[in-house]
Amino acid sequence: MLVLAVFVTFAGWYAWNIITQPGSATTGSDPTTATTCIPAVPTDAPAPADIRLNVYNATDRNGLASSAARELRARGFAIVDVANDPLDKTVTGTAEVRAGAGNEAAAAVVVAQVPGAVVVFDARAGGTVDMVVGDAFEALAPAGVAPTPAPSGAPLPAC
Repeated sequence: MLVLAVFVTFAGWYAWNIITQPGSATTGSDPTTATTCIPAVPTDAPAPADIRLNVYNATDRNGLASSAARELRARGFAIVDVANDPLDKTVTGTAEVRAGAGNEAAAAVVVAQVPGAVVVFDARAGGTVDMVVGDAFEALAPAGVAPTPAPSGAPLPAC
């Protein structure tokens, strides 16, 4: 009985180490076998035409929000306002997507338009979404491509 207990303990310890060991096939950390995580837009996501989008510029580069809004309008988004960031916030990344609670699906559609964008949920009552372009913004993602959003307090969407 003692031999059986030792065997079961060793087998459990060995299995646990194989599963949790960095570089194991089950954790997907081997770059040759790891799958790329590209978050999908939620299935209940609204069409771009149904998303009321404000595009704001949080940089010193003139016309950045205007050119981004023009491209987003061509992709079918309903552009409401184009201006400098009303919060006058410094955005060092590519973009910040601001939305209210309950508007997660629309925020996911917008964040997929900018590689590295982060989502920030606020207490807004309306259904509008803000896309605030930041210092690292270069261009929108190619149309139809869903880039992985940068980490934020509210990751969207989960992989």
